[in-house]
Amino acid sequence: EVSGLAPITVHASGYDVDLPDQLEQRAVADALGVQRAMRDVLGVPAPAGTTLHIVFVRAAATYARLVDDPALAGSAGAYSTARQTIYIRMQAHGEANFAVLRHEITHALVHESVGNLPTAINEGLAEYFGRYRVSGLGGQIDLDTDRQAMLDAAPTGDGDDALVDLLARSGDDFYAIGTDSTGREQRYSRAAALIALLMHDEQGQLALADILAAQRADACHPVAAEKLLDEHYAGGLRALAAN
Repeated sequence: EVSGLAPITVHASGYDVDLPDQLEQRAVADALGVQRAMRDVLGVPAPAGTTLHIVFVRAAATYARLVDDPALAGSAGAYSTARQTIYIRMQAHGEANFAVLRHEITHALVHESVGNLPTAINEGLAEYFGRYRVSGLGGQIDLDTDRQAMLDAAPTGDGDDALVDLLARSGDDFYAIGTDSTGREQRYSRAAALIALLMHDEQGQLALADILAAQRADACHPVAAEKLLDEHYAGGLRALAAN
């Protein structure tokens, strides 16, 4: 209420597992924090009200059936836009559950407030805000634990081709595993690093806000993120790739 956001409601259930402690309170706090950051920093209007449907699952086969997407069957979490439901595969450590949940909450908020973003931007936002930690009436993003993974995923050379390839990948191409999971994990790290870089300063925030505004204007069809970044990021794609 203090920050001017509508209430967020959580409906949580465990399919074959007990729910984590303080799930509803923490889910609401995390969702409001991410929503506030998206509104205040990126200009995304908050919806009048949001209901988060969350299902925790333990068995791999049950999770794959509920998610009903071969590309995501082995994931730790997934958001079904058709059912507007977040599915979380129960993790061994409690805090890991909440990190995955924040990732999927971000997907839910982006889908309801922005639309069908290009996959790299969508996953980058979810990876970035998945690291959000509530602190008082605000919060912070802690990238320290993932810094080395991002550095290891950095492309060689000037990075131009790698950036264009990342932005051009649709869902199936982005999530494809191939012979192993290295390529997909690399794309996740690069997407997270891209959003972290854009969120680092005002010029990047404005360029990212332009993408989100363009997507809101045509919610169903992913915008040409590479074209918008080339136009709105100082120095265009070449400077962004170098940075």
